[in-house]
Amino acid sequence: MMSGLDDIEDQASVWLARQDRGLSEAERAAFDAWLAADTAHQVCYLRLKALWHKVDRLAGQDLVAVPPARPAIMWRALAATVLIGVISAGVWQLYGSNPAVVVSHASYATRLGQNNSVQLTDGTKVQLNTDTHLTQTMTTTAREIRLDHGEAFFDVAKDAKRPFVVYAGNRKITDIGTKFSVRRDGDAIEILVAEGRVRIDMPNAHKGARPIEAGAGNVIMTKADGTLVAMRSEQDIADRLSWRSGMLVFKQEPLGAAAAEFNRYNSKHIVVVGTARDLKIGGRFRADNVDVFTALIKEGFSLKIEDTGTEIIVSE
Repeated sequence: MMSGLDDIEDQASVWLARQDRGLSEAERAAFDAWLAADTAHQVCYLRLKALWHKVDRLAGQDLVAVPPARPAIMWRALAATVLIGVISAGVWQLYGSNPAVVVSHASYATRLGQNNSVQLTDGTKVQLNTDTHLTQTMTTTAREIRLDHGEAFFDVAKDAKRPFVVYAGNRKITDIGTKFSVRRDGDAIEILVAEGRVRIDMPNAHKGARPIEAGAGNVIMTKADGTLVAMRSEQDIADRLSWRSGMLVFKQEPLGAAAAEFNRYNSKHIVVVGTARDLKIGGRFRADNVDVFTALIKEGFSLKIEDTGTEIIVSE
């Protein structure tokens, strides 16, 4: 991610150099997106642009034979010299290197119970589960996602020159030709690899901490400094991703855990009390149909169901 005044000035100088030789339609859109991404971008760009115009006005003056009584012109000459150096660096980046210029920046979110699919500017397809918020930043050298909370499935477009990275809590998940999901609940992170491989790093970990690589069929669960990698069958991975079609699949899960999963999708929560929490349940259910689920467990386990209007209390 771009950060720091030096990085922003480098980007601004690149855009000034591009504008000097003329922007294409695509570059104009990218420039507008870069300006809109951060107020600091706008301030830095306008400041450098103003100095650029001063250089233009000074270009016709003889800055060598400056009388001692005209220090103001000497100051302007010095400013022009410094600016020429900055702009030259921008031109060098534009034509002689691969600068990390922001191409697009956007945020996506879903409400409770909502499921939505989006396609990022690089062609990556993302499906957002209930109550999810993420931000994507595409630059000329990287593709970065920040998952603030919730769950998302990524079908990553291939781009060998720009790695695709998801940041979730204190974990950095790098795609290696992958379809995978990331779920974040506070500092608890769960990653399901459906295809390809991912690498999981802890950027702020102590020196010597090694990244973990996981392939298709792996489920990676992390919390604080702990990480567990488990192998699952293809069917189990598919069941865990059934939320993509609006379904929840349970295989002998405790009723308390199943209710907690339903509560991720519905404003009316299921509250399971007492020993009923430990009853094992299996089946396939619509995530948004709490009434059918509670009716089925009432019949199947002879449980007591009390609907208060805001909650459904389940007990033996």
